[in-house]
Amino acid sequence: MSRFAISSWSLDGLLQGGMPLITVPDQMVEHGVTTLELCHFHLLSTAATDVQALRHALEAAGVELYSLLIDTGDITAPDPAQCAADLQTIRRWIAIAAELGAQQVRVAAGSQAATPDIIRRSAEHLLACADLAASYGLRTITENWRTTAEQPADLLAILDGCRSQVGLCADTGNAEATPDKYGTLAQLLPRASSVHFKARYEADGQVNQADAEHCVSLIRQANFDGVITLIYADKHNEWAGIEQLRTAIQPLV
Repeated sequence: MSRFAISSWSLDGLLQGGMPLITVPDQMVEHGVTTLELCHFHLLSTAATDVQALRHALEAAGVELYSLLIDTGDITAPDPAQCAADLQTIRRWIAIAAELGAQQVRVAAGSQAATPDIIRRSAEHLLACADLAASYGLRTITENWRTTAEQPADLLAILDGCRSQVGLCADTGNAEATPDKYGTLAQLLPRASSVHFKARYEADGQVNQADAEHCVSLIRQANFDGVITLIYADKHNEWAGIEQLRTAIQPLV
């Protein structure tokens, strides 16, 4: 059965405004959400004491840290030195994810235009990240995000090269960058283990219900039963925006 999560990105305005990350688990419980995806850049300190303090806050509140979203590095960087440095940074964040008690990490498939060589390189490096993550007991996923994985055929080719060792987050908002949003989602959702749900909005700020219904119908057609993360991108009234999005799609899921 699907369950809702939030990403710390949905609270970015509050966090950028100085709200301590360590207060997020208790706030989530107050709002009836107990699954979190954490953007790596919201963890302002990676000192062992601070990492353990956040892990304790999550556990004390009963909040599941579903994913650490590693939003840095280009595993397809053409310069070997840069690629090696980026991979080392990603490896460091995989270790931190384990310290935090996360279930999985999300690693971007790359920022270079997809060619057969780039697709091969992306799959090779994702597999290496997945092997390392597995040694910590973590799963690894990627996403239809950034240039290399923007188009569904390229992303599916990368996943095929990963030999089922890397899962997929299908992002409804990122699919807007393709010529056919719904066609893209129809291709990706059968392979997805999680979904990032971003709404379209009307001029009055209301969720575009027709778009939401279409996206949810594709999710249901794919027999998806994983985590659906509510992504609210505005920097004001964040909890109200999250609740508005949940209210719009909950009856449909």
